[in-house]
Amino acid sequence: MATDNKLTITVAHDYICPWCWVGFFHAKKLAAEFPQISLDWKGYELLREGRFDAPVFTPSVPDPNRQLGRFELFAQNEGVVYNPYRPIGFVFSHNALEGAEYAKSVGKAEFEAYNEGVYRAFWESSQDISKIDILAEIAAKSGLDQTEFVSQVNEKKFSHLITPFDDEAYADDITHVPTFRFRGERVAEAPYAIIKDCTQRFLTWYDR
Repeated sequence: MATDNKLTITVAHDYICPWCWVGFFHAKKLAAEFPQISLDWKGYELLREGRFDAPVFTPSVPDPNRQLGRFELFAQNEGVVYNPYRPIGFVFSHNALEGAEYAKSVGKAEFEAYNEGVYRAFWESSQDISKIDILAEIAAKSGLDQTEFVSQVNEKKFSHLITPFDDEAYADDITHVPTFRFRGERVAEAPYAIIKDCTQRFLTWYDR
């Protein structure tokens, strides 16, 4: 049996990326189907504060005649519910990614609960995950010490573990999120069938 570190798949992601919302469910399905693997979630910050401005957001009006876009069709085909009329646009994700790194430092269960909580808060409830108070509530529900969480995030203790776009991410060979990295092989914005196929080949090679 290969050692655990050989069976680790890196998931490059950012909470504000719609493709990562689908990728979150892909990762959950992958972990359930292949319990021998470990997933290492790495934050790649799409909108770096001070470098980018948050895009201006205007909520769209439901139109029954509107054709689904490429992403919406992808989400539908992957069985992931996505609301194109959510009343919130992209926000800065640095605090949420900082919080994820703190959660990882505490424990696997705490991180998984926090990670899911942030994704659902943004994509299902349209909560502003750039705000510390909202993240702190998610942290508390995830079994994390709320006071310590706020302190760690405010002090930016984990900034060095978050990779910003564009140049830094590209230098790490990450051009899109989510990217599932299997050592020398990677797939980005892919259907689950492709991710599963890569995982099976990955395990065939390393799980010996």
